[in-house]
Amino acid sequence: MKKSADDVIVLGTVIGSFIMSVALAVGWVMNIMTIWHTMDAPLTAKLILRCIGVFVFPVGGILGYL
Repeated sequence: MKKSADDVIVLGTVIGSFIMSVALAVGWVMNIMTIWHTMDAPLTAKLILRCIGVFVFPVGGILGYL
């Protein structure tokens, strides 16, 4: 059976979306761990953004890697 170019594009999109979702999920968990480890640190803008990132998944996923 011959695969068309559309099948390859769809498969690439699905795999790419899955990899992006896993990377964001790992970053989100890392963000929560960083918040937990810096509980006694002074309140900074970065900490506030990390707390917002707990509820806004993409923000937390990106900040988890910073």
